[in-house]
Amino acid sequence: MPAPVTFTSSVLEPYDRGAELGEHFRAEIAATVAAYRRLFAARAGSRTFDVDLWAGRAWESILDLAPLHAEEIAGIAAGAGRPVHEIAAINARTELLVAANPTGISECSSVVSLPEGRAPFAVQTWDWYHAMSDGWFHWRIPHPDGRVVETVTEFGMLGKIGVNGYGVGVMLNMLHHAHDAARVAEGTIGYPVHLLSRRILDEAQSFDDAWKIAQAPTSASTSLTVLDAEGTAATIELFPGGPGRLDPSDGLLVRTNHFVSPEGEAGCLAATLGTGSATRRAKLEQAFAAGPPASPEQVVTAMTDHDLTEDGAGAICAHPDRDTDPVLWHRTLATVALDVAGSRLDVRPDGPCGHRDS
Repeated sequence: MPAPVTFTSSVLEPYDRGAELGEHFRAEIAATVAAYRRLFAARAGSRTFDVDLWAGRAWESILDLAPLHAEEIAGIAAGAGRPVHEIAAINARTELLVAANPTGISECSSVVSLPEGRAPFAVQTWDWYHAMSDGWFHWRIPHPDGRVVETVTEFGMLGKIGVNGYGVGVMLNMLHHAHDAARVAEGTIGYPVHLLSRRILDEAQSFDDAWKIAQAPTSASTSLTVLDAEGTAATIELFPGGPGRLDPSDGLLVRTNHFVSPEGEAGCLAATLGTGSATRRAKLEQAFAAGPPASPEQVVTAMTDHDLTEDGAGAICAHPDRDTDPVLWHRTLATVALDVAGSRLDVRPDGPCGHRDS
């Protein structure tokens, strides 16, 4: 099993940091751009979807809503020798996938544990398209005041799952809401959800800070599950017209890919993808019905689950269904544990079982 690639930035200014990353991972970023172009086309199917048009819209939105991150994206593009709209598309890939086709895949399971007398922690499976199996890395980003942001992300993307030097951690689970299609029809892109995650990692000193940051207008539904070193945690369910909020119950918070907050559940479209999200959440809540887990290892053990429901869904540790289009195969690409008290993350390639194939 290959170890994940870890890269530590050596410069602090956004443009220079991006340029350094782009130059270092030039080949990997080119491969990511190509993989997503294939994926956008496969997701669109018979629909007409102009990738470059939507990538340009993404860049305009980033310039308007996230100017500091626009500098970093421009640096990545320069370092990698790519047009800037291609790097914008990677950072807004969730939004572009929704624009290509509002339906998607049921992916990712997250657990936050707030055990009494112990430090809070969280574990997530990152389930995504098989084509991106080698398209991600562990990025360490120093800040001028000595803080370090650690994130597991894709080549060319500014952030995803991570933890910062203030002891704030973020996990992501994709959602699907009826309001997403309306934003697509308008031809607009909101604040890209992966850039929101990076902004929280860059700026938030507490959950309350993250909640304020997450009020930005979005166009693709996603849940950001945030916890801090003081033991405050909740899921922020982002959707056009949101957000909603879901708090832990008895020291446990489990998230998959359906809306649970009162604000979002009326428009939830998860059932159109099958029973997988509800099944995975029920399995993990049942595994810890007696109380929140005491260690990340307990969570990983519970996540080593391959049992499928009748509709072929519901496995927490996911492997490709090889009877489908290979471009659309999906599986668990990584398992990430967040130690917010220590401002550290641990990432293991592949699913909790440690294997790429079933």
